[in-house]
Amino acid sequence: MSTYRLIVDVDPHGERWAMLLNEDGMPAFYPNLFNTCKLRNRRLSTSTQEQFLTAIKILNETCDAQKINLIDRIKRQRFLTTGEVDAISDACRTKRRGVKKNNILSLKNGYTKPKLKVADSTHYLYLSRIADYIKWLSEKLLDTHGLTLEANNQINSLVKAIRSRAMRSATRNLDDEALKGISNAQEEKLFEVLRPGSPMNPFRDPGIQLRNYLLVKLLRVTGTRRGEVLNLRVSDIDWEKSQISIIRRADTPQDPRSRQPVVKTNQRILPVTQEFLDEIRAYIVQVRKSIPNSHAHPYLLISHKSGPNEGLPLSLSSIQEIFSTLRRAHPELNLTAHDLRHRWNEKYSDAMHAQNKISHIEAEELRNYLEGWSPESQMGKRYNRKWIREKAHEAMIKTQEEKELSLQAIRTINPSPDHG
Repeated sequence: MSTYRLIVDVDPHGERWAMLLNEDGMPAFYPNLFNTCKLRNRRLSTSTQEQFLTAIKILNETCDAQKINLIDRIKRQRFLTTGEVDAISDACRTKRRGVKKNNILSLKNGYTKPKLKVADSTHYLYLSRIADYIKWLSEKLLDTHGLTLEANNQINSLVKAIRSRAMRSATRNLDDEALKGISNAQEEKLFEVLRPGSPMNPFRDPGIQLRNYLLVKLLRVTGTRRGEVLNLRVSDIDWEKSQISIIRRADTPQDPRSRQPVVKTNQRILPVTQEFLDEIRAYIVQVRKSIPNSHAHPYLLISHKSGPNEGLPLSLSSIQEIFSTLRRAHPELNLTAHDLRHRWNEKYSDAMHAQNKISHIEAEELRNYLEGWSPESQMGKRYNRKWIREKAHEAMIKTQEEKELSLQAIRTINPSPDHG
């Protein structure tokens, strides 16, 4: 089976773009042409480019494994069959990254090691990206001369078939979305573990303990994305006004990271407590300042690990490793960085629910600003599903309890006759 490799390149001006290489290490022509025409020219983020090219990588590797020459098939208008689309869907289900190999073989006859699967949302994303690419590729190869009405209908039918498999994942994912977030007990345990000096802290270096504590606290108290936290510069902190600024800086030459963390939402200014600012200042003065190479860039959170990346801005993969370490040390903390964003939205809803003077419309307008969404955004509903479900359950239990009380009163006034 041929293998493709995804890389991210950075030009001298700071622009980053993803590229798919074939098994010979050469740029894959049509995937990279698609990336240039449809993604880079629209100034879409590097992460979006990576999403598309990862999906196309799965598509190409599956076609190669099944001896499908996708380009030739499209030119001859012999489009993918139902079975071939199912095989691509199955390939999109298989987890590829972060899976450790096990060299121990079972002696049991017929044993097949189970394949780990990606989340429904990831499966949906892959198939949606593949549908977009196949539609573009078919129209590109057939162009205006070969793109007959019949061929166009076949292309649309194929794209619809791929998307239908994606929508099944999207439907299943609605229930999973409602479960995201963390409980009160988990949050208390999380900060108890991460507290600098805690004997339960899996990170031994005091400086790393303080950095990780600040990282998680920033995610929790501001509701920001991990990319927004990693994009934070020391100069973004207004020490007098107790505020931090979330600023968009795509493709800045000052960021040495090839996979640059970016602000995906609107710029905004967020208030923080003086106590939290004091903790951030202690990290800058007592820890960050003494790390080699930290003076070479303006970013707040840095790598402490000795080696070529020491002192450089903390990477997205480092955040994943921090949470992986936490989960290994404390399995009950089965959390991700994004769960803290859900938690912020839950606690925000609690606070607004307690404010009788603020209407629901006003509360959602404020939420959209604080999260960086447009004023008309409905994203709050997505992040609020768990809170809404819990409040709905509380209301239902309350009505049931009230009914039980009324029935008890009736039974007291009119006791049942004794048939004994």
